[in-house]
Amino acid sequence: MDKTARQTRKKMEISSLVYCQSLARKTNHRKVLTMFHCPPLRNKKHTLATEPFQPILKVLADLERDDLPAARLVGLYRRLWESCVSKHIDGEKLEQNNQKLKETSMKLSNERDGLQLLHDKQLPRLLYIEEVLEASRERLISLLDDWNHPFRPNLTGLPDVEREV
Repeated sequence: MDKTARQTRKKMEISSLVYCQSLARKTNHRKVLTMFHCPPLRNKKHTLATEPFQPILKVLADLERDDLPAARLVGLYRRLWESCVSKHIDGEKLEQNNQKLKETSMKLSNERDGLQLLHDKQLPRLLYIEEVLEASRERLISLLDDWNHPFRPNLTGLPDVEREV
């Protein structure tokens, strides 16, 4: 390997390491570090939002100045990396949401089945109560007719002819 190729390779390794750490810091995702064997991040607060990206910007500027094809390659790698990580994170979120929906669906199905069972048990009781109420109503009408007209037969439903005698 010649000197420029080694420098380019070293710069790419540094830039990918810095990019990996900055992406992990930005997404707050520890799997990024383990998937690509990145060293762990140091816990220090950054006062400026652009401070974590300064090393990679410097490396990219050096590459752009020294070797334009390498800068393009790093840019393509960066875009590919960003899309993979974002798709991975989106996929995990979808899986979590899907699991929550499945659990909710199971709970709602169990609740529906319980309510249907309760309905099925109460329906015969309701029909029995309606029959008893109807029989009680008929018996009460019969008793009232007998009380109002003790010597006449029960004429329930027929107009009373001797009402005003």
